[in-house]
Amino acid sequence: MSAPAATAKATDPVADLARKIYVELTGRVYAGSGGVGAGLPQPQALAQLSFRLAEAFYLEDREANPITLAAAAAAKAAVRFDAADLDLGSLHQRR
Repeated sequence: MSAPAATAKATDPVADLARKIYVELTGRVYAGSGGVGAGLPQPQALAQLSFRLAEAFYLEDREANPITLAAAAAAKAAVRFDAADLDLGSLHQRR
C-alpha cells in the first residue's frame, strides 16, 4: 500500500477512534473469558457501541473543549464582513 493511500484511509477521526475503542473493548470483554460464554456480547454489537461512543466523544469535544472553542472563535473572527458589500436593494423589490 502506498503512503498516500494509507493516509487517505486514516482521515476519518471518528472511524479511527471507534477502531481504537473496539480493539480495547474486545480485549477487555473476551480476554478473561477465553472467548466462551453465553453472556458475552457479539462483536457486531461491540462495533456499533464503539462507533456510538466515538461519535458522542467528538460531539461533546466540539461543545466543551476550550481549545476547540478557541479555534472556532478564531476562525469566526478571521471572516471579514463589510456591510458595504451587501446588496439590500433586491429586498425592496416587489415580487
